Amino acid sequence: MRALPKIFHIALCVFLLTGVVACSAGQEVEPKFKYESDASLRTLLEAAPAYPEANFVVFSDLHIYDPTLGTEGKAFEDYLADDRKLLRESTEIMEAAVAAMENEKASFVLVSGDLTKDGERVSHELVANYLSQLEASGKQIYVVPGNHDIKNGHSFKYIGDSTERVPNITAAEFEQIYGEFGYKEALYRDPASLSYVAEPQAGLWLLALDSCIYAENVEDEEPITDGKFSPSTLQWVEEMLEKAARENKAVIVMLHHGIVEHYVGQEKNFGEYVLDDFSAVSKLLAMYNARLVFTGHYHAQDITVARWPETNKFVFDIETGSLVTYPVPYRIISIDAAQKAAVRTKHIESISSHPADFQEYTRAYVQSGIEGIATRTIMDYKVDRAEAEKLAGQVAQAFLAHYAGDENLPAGQEALQSRGLSIPGRVVVTFRKDLVIELWDDLEPPDNNITIDLKTGGWQ
Repeated sequence: MRALPKIFHIALCVFLLTGVVACSAGQEVEPKFKYESDASLRTLLEAAPAYPEANFVVFSDLHIYDPTLGTEGKAFEDYLADDRKLLRESTEIMEAAVAAMENEKASFVLVSGDLTKDGERVSHELVANYLSQLEASGKQIYVVPGNHDIKNGHSFKYIGDSTERVPNITAAEFEQIYGEFGYKEALYRDPASLSYVAEPQAGLWLLALDSCIYAENVEDEEPITDGKFSPSTLQWVEEMLEKAARENKAVIVMLHHGIVEHYVGQEKNFGEYVLDDFSAVSKLLAMYNARLVFTGHYHAQDITVARWPETNKFVFDIETGSLVTYPVPYRIISIDAAQKAAVRTKHIESISSHPADFQEYTRAYVQSGIEGIATRTIMDYKVDRAEAEKLAGQVAQAFLAHYAGDENLPAGQEALQSRGLSIPGRVVVTFRKDLVIELWDDLEPPDNNITIDLKTGGWQ
């Protein structure tokens, strides 16, 4: 994904004053599923298979950028100014992440997409080398693509003031490059996408889903950010879920896009970060007792639960932040015999170029980027610089809090203050204050460290 500062910039430009919804694509017919009409199948699904004991690592949105493509010059700086990922440091961060994860007590690793900056073949090859190093520590790795990874029309190298196209990859080439990281181990494959089923350990199925729309990408244009499943892929997903239920296999799921809203209004304001038909898909997974879903894409640490009380079904969308965006997290998951899933968050604390201050550096870097983008955008609406910078600082605080998870607006602090502002400044706050408030409003449950009861959906 383009990091959220860029998306905030786009969103403000589209509807800061007008209130126009940025992502509306019209009403779609909700998909129909077998479980809705098959009473005997619903009876089968009443009892959920027990999850086996498991220990695994999850990380996402590593956005590796091969430095041979250029890290100096105006063109590269202009890119960073509108998209404040830690691209210069991406390889250092990945090296530190591999070293940290090698020492984790885990048998497998999930990587939920956006492996590269913009789908450059050389960056993909670099990612595969890093994953091979991690796999050599005895951990099987499973990947799915993100919206940046395949047929990306903005695969560039940066030379001074200009950019030059470099080779990207096709879906078939993605499968070839990452064959050792899920595709060769697949028990079943969806013929219509890069989705697959694997069994990382006995009794546990991984449903690794390709939610990206790269087939519609256009050369020399930005890749499509949105995510959806084709009707044939949705049918295949349900077939795999039914097969798992009949074979008494517990299921975990991984995909790039969210399957629930992670804050009120996310679909309205940033709908390209949740799956099309997400309500139907999340219910599908829950009805088939797939209770843990691991996602990425929005660069935030957030866990949200969806429930259907009439059926006692639920599903947790466990979104993991980006390795190239503050606070540079990864997750450790442990499932025990008592059907408790412990989710713990760790962070990359140092890299070779920042051995002592890396977390402070990442926060300051991303904060300054958001503030700069927001200031420029707000000034487009006739707000003077001083007021725009004041508002931009508050916007940046909200995004940083959401990135880190467990958001908590300090007592007595307004999400976006309007006192003392000019008329243009007050208009901006009046029309778009809710967007900032929603970022601060953390939906249950906790985002970083939690133990989930897989039988009841409770937590502690």
